[in-house]
Amino acid sequence: MEDEKRNVEIADIGVVNSHDHLCLMYQDESEVLNLVLPFIQKGVAIGERCVCLHGAEQKLERLLHNVVEVQKQDSGALVLLPVKQTWLRGGTFKPDRVMELMRNICAGAAAEGFSGTRIICDMGWAVKDDKSLELLYRFERDLTAFAAQQETALLCLYDRRLFTPELLIEVARIHPGLVTGGRVCDNALFIPPGLQHRKKAAVCELDVFLAASQRMAMVEAESERLKQELEQAYAALARKIYENWQEEDTLRASEQEIHEKDEALLANRRRLQTILQHLPVIMMAFDNGDRLAACNHEFERVTGYRGEEVMGKPMLELLQVEGALREDVVAAHPPQGGDYRGREWTLRVKEGSPKLISWSNLSRYIPITGWVNWIVGLDVTPRVQAENGLRVLKVELDARTAELEAIGQAVSHDLGARLARISADCDRLQLLDRARLDRTCRVLLESIDTGARELTGAVAALERMTALTAAELQPVEVDLSAMASEIAAQLSGRAQRPVDFRIEDGVTVTGDKEMLRLAMEQLLQNAWHCTIGVRHPVIKFGTAQVEGERSCYVSDNGPRLGAAPSEAIGGAAEASCRGIGLATVQRIINLHRGRIWSAEQAGKGGTLYFQV
Repeated sequence: MEDEKRNVEIADIGVVNSHDHLCLMYQDESEVLNLVLPFIQKGVAIGERCVCLHGAEQKLERLLHNVVEVQKQDSGALVLLPVKQTWLRGGTFKPDRVMELMRNICAGAAAEGFSGTRIICDMGWAVKDDKSLELLYRFERDLTAFAAQQETALLCLYDRRLFTPELLIEVARIHPGLVTGGRVCDNALFIPPGLQHRKKAAVCELDVFLAASQRMAMVEAESERLKQELEQAYAALARKIYENWQEEDTLRASEQEIHEKDEALLANRRRLQTILQHLPVIMMAFDNGDRLAACNHEFERVTGYRGEEVMGKPMLELLQVEGALREDVVAAHPPQGGDYRGREWTLRVKEGSPKLISWSNLSRYIPITGWVNWIVGLDVTPRVQAENGLRVLKVELDARTAELEAIGQAVSHDLGARLARISADCDRLQLLDRARLDRTCRVLLESIDTGARELTGAVAALERMTALTAAELQPVEVDLSAMASEIAAQLSGRAQRPVDFRIEDGVTVTGDKEMLRLAMEQLLQNAWHCTIGVRHPVIKFGTAQVEGERSCYVSDNGPRLGAAPSEAIGGAAEASCRGIGLATVQRIINLHRGRIWSAEQAGKGGTLYFQV
């Protein structure tokens, strides 16, 4: 018979063909959901329309409604028809009406451009009454003929909790295909439709039963034959294993020795690999075709590539070199291993600008099996960027410094000229109208003249400092003690005012002599002016240990308004004896990479510390 020759075919639930008529019997909702969804999804994927004729499974209906909401963009690829519009339309089941509906479904799908249809028939409606159960068997026969005529695949759902086993057996016999274990298989007990005569149908069913029994007997015979062959194979294998055991006794000693050597070699390889992987420099190794054979974590960090992304790529593809530089790269990596230091080539990165790397090739001195050339590199991109940035900043700084020097010279020149004019006007006014001025006016006029002269000196110092800073520093060893003594003698010679200068001997520093001379003049002049009006003025210069460092200082016993010490010049708002002179000093100290700060106490004088 034809059924005897037909082999049982098993396929995935979604892989069905047109004209298939399948039966799925299930016992719980999860089983039917896990099988119906692939049936629908694969049909939609190949351009077929899927139509579900609901019966009694409400959970499946809710789930498919959710699927429809998600796949609205599929333009009617999934259609759900409730039970009252299909099986029980008008209150009763009429097979002819349902068949007409299904033909319309197939015709409409073809008209709308679908390649076919998949129809899910939930047969839960048949348990409504005995009449529906009687019609079910004939209707299933009609579905087989319908599937053979239309471009459609039918999947009939039966809940085993609703139908009797006897009915389900009869239903199973009239389906060409069954769904079992999540797979589609041909029904070996299928009875073809069209056998109306009971006797003829019984003969057909008997033939099917006998064919199935014959096939089972053949399977059992084949199984017995395979079992015997397997036993023979096991016996031969046992003999071979025994022979191998005998051979293993002779090889075990040599294997142990080889194993120990392999363990030592493997341990050395692991150590070497660990060292190379965790080096804080880039490591790349190439085979005899100049293709990447290994890289380390630093390479991955700098380039952004994972090792598996670049493994096997040519060297020239990883490096960004052009023209003669490409030839230089190839020449530096000969087949016998190269040796060089400090070659700078650009390395490609995954995202961003390439990195400039300083490379070294150690292959000739430390050969490693499988690595014809292995190189290490240090990322010098930050250094190059910093150098470029410093060059740009230096140009900008030089331009701004020149501007500031020009402005300083102009301001100093203009202030000096105006202060000299004020001083000259005061002298003329005293000569011309001294007799007509009262004592208060004469005192004010002398005070103006004195202030103008003092400010003239400060402005001259500022102009002098501006001229000095235009040139580079000329550091030499400078004797500050001798310099302080000369300045003290000059101050004492200008005014008939006794001041006790106490200068420590042997204080020397390294710096620009002219600038330090100007700074010492301003410091001592500041102390000189701060002691005006003091009965016994004392000005000191020397060194002291401040926070463990040697510092120079200039102190005086002139009065101070503020009581709090200040870290930097100008830090105390009420401190006296401040101005252009000390600002000049601070600028000079800053140019020498030093620092200056003050320590003042009300009524006890003040001290200026500085380090050069």
